[in-house]
Amino acid sequence: MWFFHNPGLLGINARNLLYIKPYNPKKAVVLADSKIKTKNYLSARGVPVAKLYNVINNKKELGKFDFASLPNSFVVKPNAGFGGEGIIIIRARKGGNFVKENGSIMSMEDLSSHINDILDGRYSLAGISDAALFEQRLEAPKLFKKMSYKGLPDFRIVVHNLIPVMAMLRLPTESSQGKANIHMGGVGVGIDIAKGELTFATQYNKIIDSIPGFGEIKGIKVPHWEEILLIASRVQHVTNLGFAAVDIVLDKNMGPALLEINARAGLQVQVANMAPLRRRLERVQGIKVNTPEKGVRIAQDIFGQKIELKNDEFAGRTVIGNMEVVELIGKSGNKKIVAQMEPAIEKSILDKSVADTIGLGEAGKCKFTLMDQKVVTAVNTEDFKWESYDMLIGQRDLKHFLIDPMRNTPVLNSTAKKTPVIQRHFSEKDLLNIDQELSDIDGQIKLLGHLRPVNLKEEHAKFLMDPEYDPQFEYKALKFKPKNLYSRLQRLDFPNTPMGQLWQKKADEIKRKVELLEARGTSEFTQKSIALYGTIDKKLYQLAVKEVESMPKEFPAVGKKLTAKEAKKRFEKAIEGFGLKGWRVKLKEDLVSDAIAGKENTIFIKAGATFGEDRLKGTIAHEVETHVFTAMNGSRQPYKLFQRGLADYLMTEEGLAVYNQEKTESNETIKKYWGASTILGMDVALKGSFSEVYMKIVELGFGAERAWTVALKTKRGLANTSEAGAFTKDALYFRGYAMIVDYVKKGGDLKWLYYGKTNLEDLELVKKVKGLKPPLYLPGYLRGD
Repeated sequence: MWFFHNPGLLGINARNLLYIKPYNPKKAVVLADSKIKTKNYLSARGVPVAKLYNVINNKKELGKFDFASLPNSFVVKPNAGFGGEGIIIIRARKGGNFVKENGSIMSMEDLSSHINDILDGRYSLAGISDAALFEQRLEAPKLFKKMSYKGLPDFRIVVHNLIPVMAMLRLPTESSQGKANIHMGGVGVGIDIAKGELTFATQYNKIIDSIPGFGEIKGIKVPHWEEILLIASRVQHVTNLGFAAVDIVLDKNMGPALLEINARAGLQVQVANMAPLRRRLERVQGIKVNTPEKGVRIAQDIFGQKIELKNDEFAGRTVIGNMEVVELIGKSGNKKIVAQMEPAIEKSILDKSVADTIGLGEAGKCKFTLMDQKVVTAVNTEDFKWESYDMLIGQRDLKHFLIDPMRNTPVLNSTAKKTPVIQRHFSEKDLLNIDQELSDIDGQIKLLGHLRPVNLKEEHAKFLMDPEYDPQFEYKALKFKPKNLYSRLQRLDFPNTPMGQLWQKKADEIKRKVELLEARGTSEFTQKSIALYGTIDKKLYQLAVKEVESMPKEFPAVGKKLTAKEAKKRFEKAIEGFGLKGWRVKLKEDLVSDAIAGKENTIFIKAGATFGEDRLKGTIAHEVETHVFTAMNGSRQPYKLFQRGLADYLMTEEGLAVYNQEKTESNETIKKYWGASTILGMDVALKGSFSEVYMKIVELGFGAERAWTVALKTKRGLANTSEAGAFTKDALYFRGYAMIVDYVKKGGDLKWLYYGKTNLEDLELVKKVKGLKPPLYLPGYLRGD
């Protein structure tokens, strides 16, 4: 991203102190934060808005709500949401289900569940109870629809003193999952305020030549541009927000319509326009503006890009970062140091001790090279003993350079004997962006969902008719583009810190996940699975054999069996008892496991599953006191990776879950030996067919249902299951359990495994990460109960 050396960029702290605090009264902010209040207030004052169909304020209303009263297409969104989170666009109905904007099907139960999340405050600004509203679904005009990936583009107008000072078009992309969200990978396009013409397109803080799937956009005129600006100014006028970002959409039928108001305007608009926002805000401060119409005229007069950046203005200019390594040339020798660019000062300044070392010339005469360009100048000297740089380069010496604030910041390694090592300096925002990007990429993969055969029911029925039949599995197309994810991973840069190493490992794991899914139904699938999850070694196999051989022929009677619905109530009671907010329990058909804690704060229970009393306690210990607890503790950490899961965390976590289950269950059941049976079944799968795995498990003394489950779990991912090969993930349970038992025997503290979804192998790195919070949720035996 190119910027002239310019102190006029607006940062978050300056925004908060100079514009939000003094110009945005609390009452106006409260109005802006509520979409319902905003819509009602502004529509009554003639501002065009999407039609509001209905509102659900609480769970009682949700239980009674008639979804048939809604039109076939609509939008559901949280009232106090932010960043586009929680918004679902329904474009049609299909039977009793809904068709989302991306074409996927959403059931009535899933939509109700999502609304339940909204009511619980999952997407609200403050995390408190919220309302769900149903709005008219708007459609972009044909031109802007072509520019966008599935979602609805919008225009963001920053307004101050009734004057629109800067604007951008936000385009949804595949990277942003169809949302007009710049931080998720959406495209920001600058707009010439005077002409309403599109200027620069940026993505991930970099200029891009064209819009993916569309082409070049520079010079395209925005329809209804003056009307859009006028709406933005009017909105500020009637809401009393002195500094606001007004989001407006263009609908193909109704034209411009207000989407929402933001009292805390983001700063990406500067990047899209290649212009500093603070300087523009300062220009309009104090101007007397009586009407929105006058505000728009002033904006077009002073902010139109009448002096556009021509290519020849860049000719001969070298792009540099805010900090660079320069080589000083002195009488006593040369020296490489770190210099900071400071265009706010005229004359460059050099550290006194450095000046003495190199032998500075008379009257401060100094020679240095910056990015292979030699500069001859005169400098002042000061003591920079406590600074991270040894030189400030002033405006006079920057005339042949352009400063790119996004460029990596160099740090000089003082231990280097010859050439200094340049490393990137990462701000806290950089670190959070890395964390968010990895979480977003990982969230798109949905590995187990992509490994569930779409013809599972049909193939199961064939197998029941003939146990020697080897199923022929088919899989749905990937819901993401591997090349896109690989590209996003490749763009990431990681700091050389413990946290940076954990992120790097996660990126490598994500790559292995994608490669595995690309190999479904091919001869490479097994090797890709082994690369991701490992395989069975001789020691593990012998341990499993020993375990199964020790299995008694008869087990104590289980007693009363609890249905899935009864188990659901017990899970819900446990969640409430542990004080776990935001988690829910759902029954689901066709689960491979009887119960599983999902990533979306949901515990799924197989609709037809039954549980003995003792086993249900163990399952709650497995799913809630392990998987849910680590997720909740991880959510308290400064980085999402601890909630999402460190690289290869599964073996540690599943081993811990089995360990907790063993400690909880008092009666021995055949299910205690399931982990060992999986190892023996997997050994057969690696060398033989689906039916051979099934027969092996039956021969070991397990029932037909367990035998089918082991065969399915070890053969999913293959197309022709008569061939040798396996999905090796489920070996993690038995291997992980053995690892946890060994860790405890050696005096290991299990509390460290509850800081989030961690990996025992990375525990030393975890201990070095700054700012981690001790686990809040722990099982009773670790709390000392």
